[in-house]
Order: sequence, then C-alpha cells, then structure tokens
Amino acid sequence: MTRPHDTWAEIYDLAYEQEFGAYYGYLTEQTLEVVGSLVSPGADIVDFGAGTGRLATPLAGAGHRVVAVEPSASMLERLRDPPQGPPVQRVCCAMQDFSSPARFDLALCVFTVVIYLLDEAALDAAMARAAACLRPGGRLLLDVPLRAAFRDRRASTDMLSREVTVELASGALFDYRERIVVHQGALSGTYEDAFRLRNWPTQLVLSAASRCGLQVQQDLTHLFAGTGAEYFVLYKA
Repeated sequence: MTRPHDTWAEIYDLAYEQEFGAYYGYLTEQTLEVVGSLVSPGADIVDFGAGTGRLATPLAGAGHRVVAVEPSASMLERLRDPPQGPPVQRVCCAMQDFSSPARFDLALCVFTVVIYLLDEAALDAAMARAAACLRPGGRLLLDVPLRAAFRDRRASTDMLSREVTVELASGALFDYRERIVVHQGALSGTYEDAFRLRNWPTQLVLSAASRCGLQVQQDLTHLFAGTGAEYFVLYKA
C-alpha cells in the first residue's frame, strides 16, 4: 500500500522550494526559531510527519535528540543525519500509531500533519499518543490548516511545473491530486499522487487535545502569517 507522497518523495523538497521560493526557507527557519524558544539545548524531540527531515535534521544538528515519525517509507529514506550532532532516530508509522517508552520535552505536529487524520477516532488517537509521549511540562507545537488552504494551486518554473487540485468529496473530506513535471536534470519525468485529506475545525482539534491533558499555552498564529494555518503551543501539566 502506498502512502501520500510515496510516488514523489525524491522531488518533494524540490517541488516546494520551486513553488514557494524563499518563503519555504523562511517558514522552516521561523519554525526552528520557535522550537529554540521552547526547549533547552539537548532536548528530546519527537517530530510527527517528519517527511524528509526538514525540521528533524537541523534540530539534530543543533544537538537535540530527535525521533522522526513518518508514515511514508519513501520520504523517510531521504532523511539525512546532520554532519554534526546525534543521528536522527527514524520510525515509520502514522502519528496515531506511535508508541515509545521514551518521554519527550517537545512534540512537533506542524506543516499540515493533522489534515491526514481522516476521522475523529484517528484525531483522538493522535492527540492521545502525543500526550502520552510527553514528559510532565512537555509541549506540543501544533498547526491547524484553515478551510482556505484547501484550494487548487498551479506553479511553473524553468525546472518544473506543478498542478494541485483539491475537490470536496463529502462533509469535511477532500480529494487531493498532485501532478508534477520536472523538465530538466536527473529527476526529469512526471510524478503523480492522489489521496484524501480532512479539514478540521480548530476548536475540534484543540478539544481532542484537551481531553488528553494538553492545554493551550500560546497562540502563535501571528508569527506564521500567510501559511493558511493557526499555530498553537500546548502544555502537558
């Protein structure tokens, strides 16, 4: 069974860098800066939906102990350890299936991870797993994409063209289709993918977290203007 992004994992970062340009790097750096404000050096961090290591690799390079949790094996294969710092531990599973005897200072659930949770059972399980793996006093950095983010997009550069269609399926469920054509280089070719997503009302996500003992400590949405998502720091008492 394939997972979202399996078929284009090798060009995933390239596609986003080409479409969003400098803003892609800015968003990554802004997120890393927020993480740095939440934990001390040498923290234990679990990164849900880690992808190719956009956050996990630089965080490990900064000396943190990082566990990267990612359901797509193809994405996880492209995650690289930093030149310096501890290696990243890789776990191939969905957020709602993760379990570990280790306890963490910080959990990350950002860059649209929650929209891959398709029903309330999955949402509740994901929040429960996040809460269970945190130490008392640990935090969860969470984003919740807004309805406006579920829209078609098209982009074209000298290197590639990208077409994303997002169609309402039923209720809050959407069918996402991706088609990328790379025009040059060793990765030239056509890459396609299709999967389902869910638009979650922010309060429903926060309520699911609250039932697991995670309370909103900060609303950081103002730091991430233009992302189409709300950002929160949640605290485990």
